[in-house]
Amino acid sequence: MHIPLPNGDTLIPDGEFAAKVGATRRTMGNWDKEGFPYAHIAGLKYRPVNEGLAWIASRIKRRNPRRGSAARREREKGASDTAA
Repeated sequence: MHIPLPNGDTLIPDGEFAAKVGATRRTMGNWDKEGFPYAHIAGLKYRPVNEGLAWIASRIKRRNPRRGSAARREREKGASDTAA
C-alpha cells in the first residue's frame, strides 16, 4: 500500500524501499540508527521515497583528487625557473 503525503512524497513499505535501492533489511536497520527517515503506521514501517533517496545521496562520500608526484612538481618548478 502506498500512502501519498501532502508534500508530494509517497510512503512505501520498508521491504519495497529496500528492494528499490538494493539494500538488505540489516542495512536498513543500520541506516535507521544513522537517522534514515521512516514512519510506523498500523504496526508497519514505511519510508518516504524522495526523502529517503535524498538521504542516501547525501551520504555519498567523494574522494579528494590525487595530487601529482613530488618529482613531477619539482620538474615543473625547475622548468619555470629556467625559463624566467
